[in-house]
Amino acid sequence: MKKIMVLAAMSAVSLSLLAKTSTPDGFSDDLDAAIEASKKSGKTVYAVFSGSDWCYWCKVLEKDYLSKKEFVDEASKSFELVYIDSPSDKTKLSEKAAKNNPGLVKKYGIRGFPTVKFIAADGTASDASRPGNGVTPKAYAESLAKELKYRPLVEKHIKPLKDELNSAMRAAWTKFIKIGDPFSKKTEEEQRAAYADVQKNFVEVIAQMNELRGKIAKAEVPAEIAHEKENLIKRLDRDIKGMKDASAMTFEDAKKADEARKNRKGKNKIK
Repeated sequence: MKKIMVLAAMSAVSLSLLAKTSTPDGFSDDLDAAIEASKKSGKTVYAVFSGSDWCYWCKVLEKDYLSKKEFVDEASKSFELVYIDSPSDKTKLSEKAAKNNPGLVKKYGIRGFPTVKFIAADGTASDASRPGNGVTPKAYAESLAKELKYRPLVEKHIKPLKDELNSAMRAAWTKFIKIGDPFSKKTEEEQRAAYADVQKNFVEVIAQMNELRGKIAKAEVPAEIAHEKENLIKRLDRDIKGMKDASAMTFEDAKKADEARKNRKGKNKIK
């Protein structure tokens, strides 16, 4: 009887050790160990903060990239790979991950999932990019290596342009906030006056954004990061188009769109 109990206990231990965690193959769930390994290998840590069993885009990232051998093989050339999961089902974590991961999420200021970070050997972190549409697993891994390699150039040449753009956009939206929702006014006369202010602000902001676009287009950047400037211009073009479309709406069309939006919001609340 004792022999049977001992065998049963050993089997239970063996099963627990073999139990599959949520960590993708090729990744570690131990950031401390990965940082120690990075000190020896000279590689940077590529850390994925995920919510594997409840976050839709986390599942997409894992299915299309993290679980692919071609990604792991290529990324492992430049990075120590770590997966820091925050699943609803904590049994999907190793004992150490279950204990450490909540603290790591807090330490690195993770506010949304998935978030990917580069973590240096001293534990400091910086943002890393997620894959763009249509990018292959291997190409994504290669782009991460280039992103890290050219980060100093991006900080020097692209970041000031981004900061100027973001500052201009914040100032623009502050004006819109000050005007407020035109259709919250009591009378149609007040609504029309407020909407005229909104359209006037759009004209001024569009002119400002076009001027800034010209400045960005003329900015000289190293060829290695030319795509970063192109991406910034594409983002700005989308914003300008959106503002032009909005400013072109008549008062009547804008009011109908606002009523439709409020109706949808009301139906969602009822549900």
